[in-house]
Amino acid sequence: MANNYYDATGVLVLDRVTPVIAALFGAFLLDADWPGNGHAYIARISETNDPHWTDIRDGLMRLAAQLDLPCPGEEDITIDTLFGLLADHFDVNDDNRLNTLVDAHPLEDAASLEALFMIALCFNDGHGLRAIQFEGCWNCSQPRLFEFGGDGAFISREVIHYGDSRQPVEFGVGLREALIKNDLDSATAMLATMVRQTLAGISDTGARQSLAVRLAALLHQMGTSARTTPLSSGQ
Repeated sequence: MANNYYDATGVLVLDRVTPVIAALFGAFLLDADWPGNGHAYIARISETNDPHWTDIRDGLMRLAAQLDLPCPGEEDITIDTLFGLLADHFDVNDDNRLNTLVDAHPLEDAASLEALFMIALCFNDGHGLRAIQFEGCWNCSQPRLFEFGGDGAFISREVIHYGDSRQPVEFGVGLREALIKNDLDSATAMLATMVRQTLAGISDTGARQSLAVRLAALLHQMGTSARTTPLSSGQ
């Protein structure tokens, strides 16, 4: 029987580790002192730690106690209740980001770094969190096909981008098949989808639209140059 593992490490890019950061990311083996220079280590290591929302709830309970917030008994309190208490404390009751976030991310099973990032922005106690950089890999105790790979995430207020090592394989297979069939419409759609997915991670609508226009102009210019540039004698 083969065993599969997933391990990942990364950093929080921030000004300093505060009680809010410790509460939200402590279950990720948070190290406030390493590697330093505005970066704090986080990790998800197989058979060592697997942060779930129950762990985040425990961290928020400790934070509420530190802040001396009126908190119900441990057996009664839910993570939603804790969010409400902290929203009152940080005066962000009118911030729709938190409610939208909670609705979009079921607060069960594995904790989402993207959700935690957005929660940290709402509960800002001077941490200055700017981004999360996270990179992981899959491993298997037997050399099975396609059981080894990696993924990465960049999460910030301005840009959110995910990728994994399976994408080049799947994209290459599909693009090759389209080109063999001379199905340029399908090949174009695949390229457009890749670009749209990248642009979708940009939060500023104006910047996203401007980039799309500039990219279209650049591609048109590249196409025009390819048609008009004569082949050299060596070709």
